[in-house]
Amino acid sequence: MVRDALAPPAAFVAYVESRLPLLIREVRRYVPDERFADQAARDLLASVAIRWPWYARLPGQSRKDPEQAADKVLRRGFADVVKEYADPQREVRLSLTEADADEEVRPVPLPDQPPRRSRLHGSLSPADEAQFIWERSARTVRRRTLITGGLALIGLVLTVSRPRPEGTSEEVPASPSPDSTALPAGVDVLPPLADLSRLPLRRSPLPPEIEFEKASVSLPRGRRARAVFSATEESAVLLLDDGRLYAVPDIRVRPDNPGVMSPDGRYIAFRDAHQMLFDVATGMVRVLDKVTTVSPPIWLDPQHLLYAAVGGSQVVLADGQLTDLLEAVDLNDVVAPQGHKEPLTGDPILRSTELLALGRPLTAPARVRRYTTNQGEPIDVSLEGELVAWVGLWRGLGFSLATGPNPADRGRLVRRCQTPGRVPAQYGEVVSGMAALRAATGAVLRVLVETMKTTADRVEPVGWLDPSTVLVAANTDDATVIVAWGIEDGKLELVTVVNRNVRMALADLSVLS
Repeated sequence: MVRDALAPPAAFVAYVESRLPLLIREVRRYVPDERFADQAARDLLASVAIRWPWYARLPGQSRKDPEQAADKVLRRGFADVVKEYADPQREVRLSLTEADADEEVRPVPLPDQPPRRSRLHGSLSPADEAQFIWERSARTVRRRTLITGGLALIGLVLTVSRPRPEGTSEEVPASPSPDSTALPAGVDVLPPLADLSRLPLRRSPLPPEIEFEKASVSLPRGRRARAVFSATEESAVLLLDDGRLYAVPDIRVRPDNPGVMSPDGRYIAFRDAHQMLFDVATGMVRVLDKVTTVSPPIWLDPQHLLYAAVGGSQVVLADGQLTDLLEAVDLNDVVAPQGHKEPLTGDPILRSTELLALGRPLTAPARVRRYTTNQGEPIDVSLEGELVAWVGLWRGLGFSLATGPNPADRGRLVRRCQTPGRVPAQYGEVVSGMAALRAATGAVLRVLVETMKTTADRVEPVGWLDPSTVLVAANTDDATVIVAWGIEDGKLELVTVVNRNVRMALADLSVLS
């Protein structure tokens, strides 16, 4: 009997049977609309279906165990789906372990609406589900390609039509053709992770190696932390100011973004049933019961946090008391302030700097926004320079670094972004970028790009080491590398290798180094 060429392989059918219920469960934990959640789970498996025939031709373990390679695709795609439609700053964890058969998934309801129930789940057999996904996969990829192309065209129109400072050329800075061998001035490429681990070592308050197995279980009192590292299904590990590693006694403590550790390393903000603070000095946990948002905060100084709130952003003291509401300030746009050796005094708006994206509103350029007073008019500075064309939509958390006492000068900024730029073919296809800026002028100082050859699951800035050096973290399945990126000369140096794939948050190392 000749096998139907359009029928999915038996191994893919088995994979769908094992993964689809788990994906539906996991997406529903983050996305309130069940109809979207169930469809998103199937779209994720469609992206696996496109790649499935390749796995038989790949070298090494992927050929023997295609499920392992497919799971990597699911994890990357799952994070993108959830962050796009749920809370963009919430830490995303995909568990592909079997669920309790009696477990009831209760998705968060939409505001003022009952949960929207899906009619997809359970209506098809595993074989029919696999057939349906297999046939739809090509159409799904083509549709997404058209959408991506449309967005890229819109971005190009916005870039060309944005206002330009007087005296600048009408030409948009061009990326090199794939046949070129030289990088544009000011553009650096993050090399493969294996090469990062062989870079020259840069001395810093972090040790060259972080090994989870060396963490002590007895957390001392009265210390401060330099960093916290969290790996899946393990207790988080603290690097204290004595240079040693300690396991966090409360397994709930996990950094949701790189800005949740207080600048002095005393507190770690995290969320369980409520927003909470872990006190490194005492080992105790404090519940911030007046904070109702689910988004992780950033720190304005060692005693003031900033949380998302209705109508702006809410300043909260470390003891849980609410203070100022920064009206019209969107926490998703605010960069975490660093480099302040003195505690916050006066109006907290003076430590709030926003990076606004291209196209908000439709014809607006990317820009830096600050306020001189709460409820005052914003002061916007458009990005400028030859590298502006490399800056697309902002992604993730950014950091500012104070470079002087003048509160009007917000120093230097760094944040991850999408980028329409291209690099010479030998570096690989560009995945994302990271831009360093001068806040006062909007000048784009330097851009670091991640490519497909970097082979990282996640690349993000994790803070400033000094006024000319950004700390950048890159992850693989079993390790994390932190490198120092010099924004004056583009030099890359190795800072730390962690023997786990971790999320992390650092204290303000710029005031320690």
